This record gives sequence, C-alpha cells and structure tokens, in this order.
Amino acid sequence: MRTSPPVRIQIRAPYPPSTETEIKFDTYRYYLQCICEYLQQEYGTWEDFGLQCIARTQKLREMRCFDKAWIDRFVKIAWNTEYLLCMGPDDPELIRISNQWTPVQAYFSVYACSEAVAYAIDGGKADGHRKALRKVTDYFVKNGMSPWDKTFKGPLGKTKNEHEPVNFPDNLTIPHNLSRRNVDPLEMIAKCLKAEHSHRVDDLWKSRKREGVYKYEFDPGYTGLLHFLYRLRIKSNYKEVDLFVAEAPEENIRGFARCMQEFCCWTLLYMEIMLIRKCTKHYLLGLAEKYRSVNPHAKRLKERTDFYRVSI
Repeated sequence: MRTSPPVRIQIRAPYPPSTETEIKFDTYRYYLQCICEYLQQEYGTWEDFGLQCIARTQKLREMRCFDKAWIDRFVKIAWNTEYLLCMGPDDPELIRISNQWTPVQAYFSVYACSEAVAYAIDGGKADGHRKALRKVTDYFVKNGMSPWDKTFKGPLGKTKNEHEPVNFPDNLTIPHNLSRRNVDPLEMIAKCLKAEHSHRVDDLWKSRKREGVYKYEFDPGYTGLLHFLYRLRIKSNYKEVDLFVAEAPEENIRGFARCMQEFCCWTLLYMEIMLIRKCTKHYLLGLAEKYRSVNPHAKRLKERTDFYRVSI
C-alpha cells in the first residue's frame, strides 16, 4: 500500500513583520544576528577566535587546588545542554516550535559554565544566577574580549535615559532597533544592551521596592550579553512564550536558532579556555573525555577539545 508523502508546511508570514509579537521576535533575532556578524567580522572563524582567547588568557594563574566536584557539575551541565541545543530538527516548522525552548537551552548552557568560571576566577562560589552573571560580567569588563566586555552601566541619576556605554568606541552611534540597512553590528549590540539595562533597572527596582528612591537612580551594575541571554530565557520560559513561535520567513526562523547556537558555542569556547588556564588542560580534557564516553555524539565539544589538544 502506497502512502502519500507528508505535506510540508510553508511558513509565509508578512515581511516586514506586522504584529507586535512578530516585531519583537524579529528584533531579538536581529540582535543575535548582529552578535554573530560582529564575531565573524572581528575574528573570522571560531578557531581564529580561540587562538586569540589562548593568547589573551596566558596571564591567568593556575589554581593550586580547587573543588573538582563543583567544576565537574557545572561543566557537564553546560555540555549536555549545549548538545540538546545543537541537535534540533531541520524542518522549518519544527524549528519554529523548537525556538520557544532554544533560548532556555542556550542560557542554561552558558549559565552553568559561568558558575564554573565565576568560581575559577577567585575561588568564590556564586551559586546563583544573578551573582554568577554579575561576577563574570564584571570580570569581562576589566579583562574580557569583545563583545563580552561591552556593557552599559548607570544610570547616572540625572535622567532616566542616561546609561553610559562601557568599552564601546567613543564615536558610538546607537541605531533604532528596527533598522535593518547599513547597520554596524557593534552599534546594534549597543542598542541591545542599552535596552536590556533599562529593563534590568525596571525589574530590580520593582523587586526591591525602594521607597523614596527614583527608579532612574537605581544602579543594577554592568549589563552585558549574559544578561541579554538571561532575558531571552525568562521571556521564552515564562512571560512571552508565543513570541518565539511567531510565524516568520523560513530564513529568519532558521537564523534565530542558528545564531543562538553559535553565540552559545563561542561563549563556551571562551569560558573553557579560561578554565583550562585556571584548572589545567589535562583536567578539562580528561573531563571532556569522560563526558564523551557517555555522549559520543557531542560534535561541538569534540571539535573544541580537538582544537585545545593541538593549540594549547
């Protein structure tokens, strides 16, 4: 008995996006696209970026002793979640549905590795999302590589919009978030982080209920790319689930998932090299081999560990 081939669902949403949900999805998609475009323009391939990470982290001092159980726990979570992130479907309709979970997976992979790095920086355990992101972001501001070192801080207390860019060029121009032509990726990253800083001021000020203090005088600390990733996770996990499954052109649906994966993988590459410097190459590669004995399909991890084995 012959069966008919499955009907492929064609996604034909209007472009530019017309509804508020479609506009929000496209804005976040474009932020991620600009992050990935900037990485490629600045460094080339992930291997080229890795070589620069290796050179920039040479001065990190090895920890004489450390809590291996703590590092093991969070690094394994990071690798396992990255694997789930990168093994998604190929059908565009399934990718659209999976995009609701993609920011959650990307965030938890990066967050877990951030817990390991936060501990490796000075031996102090953050043990919480807010503390880990703040500690690692503070380190990146002083010693990190671009664009992870790019942040906004403030506000300064004069007006609610006076957020100060950190580690951006002096001649920075911040475009409109809907701009799509002739946009410098770094300028759009600035737009993304400036908006995220405002959101963090709103969220943290409300949660602490500071009476007698103007909201625009409240300073949540540096706001970087890790905080942006955290916001995407909160929106996709709790507040605006429909936003990430909005209909859009196939290339945009695929692009959102692809850019989320790439940003996650490049961030893990950077953090893993820091862990190699602090905890030794022998230790991290041994941990990776144990993980791959359980999950031999972790392709991205294998590519990175092969690179570390030869390049460090």
